[in-house]
Amino acid sequence: MYNETTYQLIMGRFKTYYPISEITPDLYTPGKQLMTENNVEYIGAYHKYLTGEVYTKAQWQPDRSVILIPYIDQTISNKNITYFKLKPEIRLARISPTTHNVVVTVTDYTRGTLQRFFIKKRNDNAIIEINSQQFNAWQTDQLDKKLYVAIEIAWYISGTANDVITAGILVPGVATRNKKQIQLAANSIPEIATYLTNPLQFYADTEYTVPKDINM
Repeated sequence: MYNETTYQLIMGRFKTYYPISEITPDLYTPGKQLMTENNVEYIGAYHKYLTGEVYTKAQWQPDRSVILIPYIDQTISNKNITYFKLKPEIRLARISPTTHNVVVTVTDYTRGTLQRFFIKKRNDNAIIEINSQQFNAWQTDQLDKKLYVAIEIAWYISGTANDVITAGILVPGVATRNKKQIQLAANSIPEIATYLTNPLQFYADTEYTVPKDINM
């Protein structure tokens, strides 16, 4: 679980000022939804912005709020790594990757991002999208790391589609942020731009909210 005494890396926001209409404060996550950038699960109050940014604390606190990203379950990967350390002579049979068809949910749009995974053979330019289980298999060498290279990226799907200027400040939109993700991914898979040709793929400009419990 997130502990502020062990993680105090404070990240700056895209903008120095946000109008109330661009802020959703006083949110709460019970866990398994968000984590810090050093892969520590976060439980507690948080707030989010129309830009897609999510930070700890019910409202922005410059000296305390920490940026949050979608939660990724590390349990399977960590168990496999520990098992191989205890039993180095044992190796699971190698598997081959299969294409994953992305299905976007209301929860994904509410969160604002998808975690996407891609893999290719080192001697082949063909790229396929895989799921998190296959990516974990690659991390633990069930998918041969010598044969394949794989990446994980955060893909933005809600917020402002294009860049806007507010009070003289340029606020990057979804398209710009995804283009940046593609550029970063190209460090590992240079051909990724030939696969991710639409930076607004899966984008929706609707603000999704979870209805209140009518029994409360």
